[in-house]
Amino acid sequence: MNNIVSVEWLRKHIQDKDIVVVDCQFDLSDKESGYVSYLQGHIPRARYADLEKDLSGPVKDHGGRHPLPSKDQIQTVFEKLGIDEHSKVVAYDRQMGAMASRLWWLLGYAGHKERAVLDGGIKAWEDAGLPLEQNETEVERSHYPISLDDSMIVSMEEVKEAISKGTTIIDSRAKDRYLGQNEPIDAKAGHIPSATNLFWKDHVNNDHTWKDKESRGGVTNRGDSPIIYCGSGVTACVNVLAFHDAGINAKLYPGSFSDWISYEDNPIKP
Repeated sequence: MNNIVSVEWLRKHIQDKDIVVVDCQFDLSDKESGYVSYLQGHIPRARYADLEKDLSGPVKDHGGRHPLPSKDQIQTVFEKLGIDEHSKVVAYDRQMGAMASRLWWLLGYAGHKERAVLDGGIKAWEDAGLPLEQNETEVERSHYPISLDDSMIVSMEEVKEAISKGTTIIDSRAKDRYLGQNEPIDAKAGHIPSATNLFWKDHVNNDHTWKDKESRGGVTNRGDSPIIYCGSGVTACVNVLAFHDAGINAKLYPGSFSDWISYEDNPIKP
């Protein structure tokens, strides 16, 4: 199963017993709108996962705006979604793959191999004239003991160590936020010292489909094991997916910039 699957692939396999489709629509400016959109029309058999209720843990003093959920929370969410070790999970959203990539990453973090993001998301499904369903999809709860792979993440202290070692660190936010020229969300502006910028949307076309691998700029020349962050660890997952798709073992700093600035002594570069 490829990391990114087409609408046509999903159309052909939508009724397969092991296919689990997950709608991840979410808007930070209107946090209930994703679920409302899901109820109004979703891909057949899709069940819904909320970024903050399902795919993030509780916010604390440290850990960022969208902390990683605990092992127990991830297992509970996967079982609620009907995911088990045999499932082929396809995640989609209407946010150019940002939220779907978060679920894709969490699945990998939990050791699940058969996972993908739908190319173009629900927009591509609608553009193809394919049917939608309304209301909740009935789901048979699964049983899925998981084991987390902590080699996929780095802590704040490990980011500090990486800076001193010259490890590649990539900021996934828009360039103006990276440069500290605009910061609409976090309390401080700028970026982690030594980080370079690779905007996550650079991998995606205006119609929400993914660019060809050859057109995803800045992936293959960034080193073997870069550390990737964003504002809160969500859109960085798009970059992680792009690197993974190119055979590069990128690691996620889950708390990202919002965690970094929660430590008063951490330096910030404009």
